[in-house]
Amino acid sequence: MKRFLLIACFILCAAWSADAQTYKYNTTEFAYKANLGDGWTDWSEWEPSHCLVTINLDREEIDIYSEVPQEFSIYASDEDWSDDGNGGRQIELACVDVNGLRCALRLRIQSNGIIQLYVDYNDISYVYNLEER
Repeated sequence: MKRFLLIACFILCAAWSADAQTYKYNTTEFAYKANLGDGWTDWSEWEPSHCLVTINLDREEIDIYSEVPQEFSIYASDEDWSDDGNGGRQIELACVDVNGLRCALRLRIQSNGIIQLYVDYNDISYVYNLEER
C-alpha cells in the first residue's frame, strides 16, 4: 500500500516534507450529489471552497480541514491507477471515517491536469478540486 501512496503523491506533484511523508493541498471548489433512495441526483453547481487537505503516508490517513473536519483511515487501495474513461486517471482508496463508516476516496487527475478528491458514501458523494499548497 505504501508503494501506491508514494506513486500517487509523486504523480500529483506533491512537495516532499523532510521529517514526514505528508502532502498538502488547498481546495478551490466543492460539489456534491445525493442518493435519495430512488437514484442519485445530478451534481450540484461548483461552490468556492478554501480548506486544507493532507495526505499522511506514515499514518495512512487523509484529513480534510473543512468547517467540519473529516478524517479518513485508509485500509485498502487499488494496485494501480486506472483510466477514468474521460482521458484522466484515478485510484480508489477504501477508507473508514472517524465515525467508523466505510467510504471510498478517489484521487483523480483529469486530462487537463486538474486534481480532484472524491469522497463516496452510500448516500452522498462529494468532490473537491485541489491545488498543490
